[in-house]
Amino acid sequence: MRPWPDTLAGRTLALLIGMTLLLIIGSAILLHDERNERFDERSRSHLLERVGTLTRVLSDADDGERQRIIRHAVQRGDSIDLSDRPHVDRLPRHPLEHKIARKLNRDLSLDDRSAVRVKAEFRNLDDKRSDRARRDDVPGKSHRPRARVHNLKCITIAVRLWDGTWLNFRTKHFENPPPWAGKTLQLLALLLTLVVLSGLFIARRMARPMAQLAMAAERFGLEQSHRPLAEKGPREVRHTIRAFNQMQGRLHRHITERSQMLAAIAHDLRTPITALRLRTEYIEDPEIRDRTLATLREMEAILSATLGFARDDAADETSRATDLAALLQSMVDDHADLGHDTDYTGPDHLTVNCRPVALKRALNNLIDNALKYGRRAHVRLLPNDGTLEIRIEDRGPGIPPEQLDAVFAPFYRVETSRNRDTGGTGLGLAVARTIVLAHGGQLHLENLPTGGLSAIIRLPQ
Repeated sequence: MRPWPDTLAGRTLALLIGMTLLLIIGSAILLHDERNERFDERSRSHLLERVGTLTRVLSDADDGERQRIIRHAVQRGDSIDLSDRPHVDRLPRHPLEHKIARKLNRDLSLDDRSAVRVKAEFRNLDDKRSDRARRDDVPGKSHRPRARVHNLKCITIAVRLWDGTWLNFRTKHFENPPPWAGKTLQLLALLLTLVVLSGLFIARRMARPMAQLAMAAERFGLEQSHRPLAEKGPREVRHTIRAFNQMQGRLHRHITERSQMLAAIAHDLRTPITALRLRTEYIEDPEIRDRTLATLREMEAILSATLGFARDDAADETSRATDLAALLQSMVDDHADLGHDTDYTGPDHLTVNCRPVALKRALNNLIDNALKYGRRAHVRLLPNDGTLEIRIEDRGPGIPPEQLDAVFAPFYRVETSRNRDTGGTGLGLAVARTIVLAHGGQLHLENLPTGGLSAIIRLPQ
């Protein structure tokens, strides 16, 4: 399984989703932290308001009223009392302690900083760090847990009243911070969904011109289609499509001009060959006359084969659905009717998309070679997953292994098995391979272990 998409649209979409997801997660974390900060400020303000109000009220009350006020002010988790000495024996050390002490001094208009003392005890790891800070009071060394009220386990605030009495306020009651905002998460999930859908639409539109370009290139290689593509998409893609259209047009013009040139050569050569054939009839020596006529016939055969090769190389036949099994059986039957040793093995019907006239010529060339040099042609059709294989086997002498690829070159001959007397021109295999390649397939030769040669065609199904 690929960890990274293989298509341009997939990679663009994955990058867009990844960046959006990262942005959403970062925004959610910042939003949650901001909510906690606002909650902490509210909790701290509430605590300072209680202590400040209680200090002002107690400062103006007598002893009897003070106890009644304290009884009414105590809430769950609180401990409030008055004493001659503060319950906090040190000045503030932690940033949160400093912040609370400064705020109370300012709100109560106290000039003496020692009149307010704060001791904060934190939960879990913060508690251990705070305890270590209190034990290890080294100048310049800081052990500071997060200054958040909801991280407190307990806080003690001692405030000196105007008469020297100390108000000792201790509380363990702290509200938990708000959870993740459900509506916010739902909106972020909806935003991610909209980004994914819009990103999919945009990525597919961006990748469509490249996909069409790839299909056009493949179609041009198989069918010689020269219809220009519409120049759509980003600027770089439009430039690429324009360059492809220009290349396709130049190649098509080159192929057309070459075919026209070969047709002109054929037309011009047939006239002198015919004239030479007529003049040969006036040669009195029968042996020279026969040899000259044989040479002229060979020239005509070479010329016809060359023109056929050029036509197949630039064929404009349209692909269509064809019963390949029926086509092979009919070819085998035609050769059998002529007295040749041919047979067929394979399914009775197999429909493929191909150019039947061109493919039939390629198969005929291979069957003719098998019969000419191997005295037998056994044709097999083997359908596989996604591909099909055609094997044409003979009983001939085979081909030296080092020449199995070289024989596909035009006019190449294996001298031990092929010569001019057989009538071959050396273009049959070249024509066959050109046609098979134009179908997006492969053609190669193999020597059989039991003797003979096997021509193997593999075509996409």
